[in-house]
Amino acid sequence: SLNGSGIGTFSPFARDAIRGGGPMDGGDALIANQGFVNGLWYDPNPLGGSRGKNDLMWQGDLIKAGLAGSIRSFTLLTHWGETKRLEELNGAGYVVDPGEAVNYIENHDNQTLFDNNAFKLPAGTSREDRARVQILAAALNTFSQGVAYFHAGVDTLRSKSLDRNSYDAGDWFNRIDWTYSDNLFATGLPLQGENGNNWGQMRPLLQDSSIKPTSNEIAWTRDAFRDLLRIRASTTLLRLRTADDIKARLRFHNVGPGQEPTVLMAAIDGSGYAGANFAELVYLVNVDKASKQISVDALKAKGFQLHPVHRAPGAADQRVATQAAYDTASGRFSIPARSAVVFVR
Repeated sequence: SLNGSGIGTFSPFARDAIRGGGPMDGGDALIANQGFVNGLWYDPNPLGGSRGKNDLMWQGDLIKAGLAGSIRSFTLLTHWGETKRLEELNGAGYVVDPGEAVNYIENHDNQTLFDNNAFKLPAGTSREDRARVQILAAALNTFSQGVAYFHAGVDTLRSKSLDRNSYDAGDWFNRIDWTYSDNLFATGLPLQGENGNNWGQMRPLLQDSSIKPTSNEIAWTRDAFRDLLRIRASTTLLRLRTADDIKARLRFHNVGPGQEPTVLMAAIDGSGYAGANFAELVYLVNVDKASKQISVDALKAKGFQLHPVHRAPGAADQRVATQAAYDTASGRFSIPARSAVVFVR
């Protein structure tokens, strides 16, 4: 009902599709309801194996709605092959102006992203991959049109020891270690009031020392997140001003029934746009544990290069710097496993 008011609202659609489930989940649903970045279909945990590729592609469609600023009239070729306005995707398109959509992946009144992923990622997921999953979610937020909102500590794998809502939990569960040596996972069972019904699911996770990151993963996440912010700040194409700008300039690729379901891809036209700094920008997010290649005829012979932030000597994600590639003759983009990549020309 705030549509058209100019007042921003937190959008739950991409949040839940990225994270999996919803903020009120309890019991085994905390584990079973995997999301786009933490294994739905392509890396199922023991409780999440009943959901299939179509479930993943539906979550991808909802995330694309967020990437397009949740604009009601933006059209998308869905995973079942129909072109729909975003407002027809269960209301995921609900605004008329990108400033009315606040995109986010965690907030104070839900589990932190790291804790959410502790529930959902399969046991045995490496510390490095847990950090990469964190950055995948942050990248989807960074690349979304509209207002980008980040909760304190998303860049340092912040944990509240699985607390679902820490407003009354005091400093013990709400601390942030600004020395970047500890994310404070497994500092104890969280308070019973908001969490007691889920203690049975929490105890074995909090006792699993392989989940807790070292200072190396925390520092990498911090630096990779800062690179994402540099990429967003480098161009107005990731923060287009109006709904008309978004509809005219943003195009999704790798869509429809034949898509590679674990890759989200879009191109944004920068020609004649103030502050664009690039003629065109392409981003790809590969959530899979395997590298992927996506070929797009419309993007052949365009001379794309990795974004300057990726190519900088101090770039955090050296997997992207050394393995991501574009072949101009075929229009083929190569994306490493669990990576977010931006190309520009």
